[in-house]
Parts: sequence; structure tokens; C-alpha cells
Amino acid sequence: GTVLLLLCVFAYLAKAAVFVQPVDVKNKQCIWKKYAIPDGAHINLANPCMSLTCDSRLKYLRGASCGRVSLQGYPKNCTLKKGKGIYPKCCKTHVICS
Repeated sequence: GTVLLLLCVFAYLAKAAVFVQPVDVKNKQCIWKKYAIPDGAHINLANPCMSLTCDSRLKYLRGASCGRVSLQGYPKNCTLKKGKGIYPKCCKTHVICS
């Protein structure tokens, strides 16, 4: 069947999921996976879709990621298509029904 993008059910994420995570610190930089984030700096990522801010003094990262979008209430032929780009663009989710 033809895939239709239902603009009227275009799902925008109004809320982000916010979190705090302990982290190792070296030379006043928060070390997380392959990233070394300077104290007070933040980075926006695409995969995973999130923003991270370093607090080297307290040894933690503050983060924000996309809220959840549910297909509850939509027909069974609908799926979610994630947005593209770095945070917050990657949070923009579309509901696609075929």
C-alpha cells in the first residue's frame, strides 16, 4: 500500500527526558564513552539523541534526551519514524501510517 504521512498527527516532542549521571573526570573534563567534555560545556549528539553538559567539580553529566512518543490510539498500520540530525532535531518524530 501507499505510505501516507499524516501531517495532522505529526508528533512533536514537547518534553525532554532529563537525567544526571556520575562520570569520570580528567583534567577538568567529563569522560563519557569517546567524548571528553570540558567543564561547563555541552555537546549535542545524534546517536544517541541527547544533549550533555559537564560539571567536573561535582563529577556528573547533566543530560537531556527525547521524551517518548506512543502509538497508543493509532491504527495498527502506523509506525514511528525518528527525526534526523543532532539533538534536538533528532527528537522530531513522525507518525507514518500505510
